[in-house]
Amino acid sequence: MLVALEKEDFEMVAGWLADPEDHFKVCGNAFGYPLKREVFEAFFVETAGDPNVRLCFKYCVDGRAVGMVHFTRIDRQNDFGHIGVAMVDPTTRSAGYGRAMFAAILKKGFEELNFHRIDLNVFESNPRALKFYQDAFGFRVEGLARDTIKKDGHYQGWYTLSLLRPEWQA
Repeated sequence: MLVALEKEDFEMVAGWLADPEDHFKVCGNAFGYPLKREVFEAFFVETAGDPNVRLCFKYCVDGRAVGMVHFTRIDRQNDFGHIGVAMVDPTTRSAGYGRAMFAAILKKGFEELNFHRIDLNVFESNPRALKFYQDAFGFRVEGLARDTIKKDGHYQGWYTLSLLRPEWQA
């Protein structure tokens, strides 16, 4: 079940992002490491909740949060949403929660928010995520934005993937 993130969720999310590699795979350089409370509250709580701008959720199973995911860059004129930060609690990986969480966010996007297109980005250094989105949900790679992010003095790109409503319904 998708539930809006709250200020009280900071410690949980910061704990999930405690490993620098996990933080980078999920956030890149967007939020700085380690995640700061004021950044979390400003981006994921205070400016979230508007279905025309940004929606941030924790994914709960049996009342326990096991992941987080959000839509950002929502474009109502063009029926479009971008999935930004998405992650599963590292202690629950490979338990199927990522698949269930993505099924829920795609359903919300296509059925409730009436999106025609949903996209996301995956860093070159994260082939596991790239394969997951393609194999589990049918996302298609649209291209590689080369050298878009710098880590440890080296540049890498990110893939843009998208899924259209007719592809999702198939």
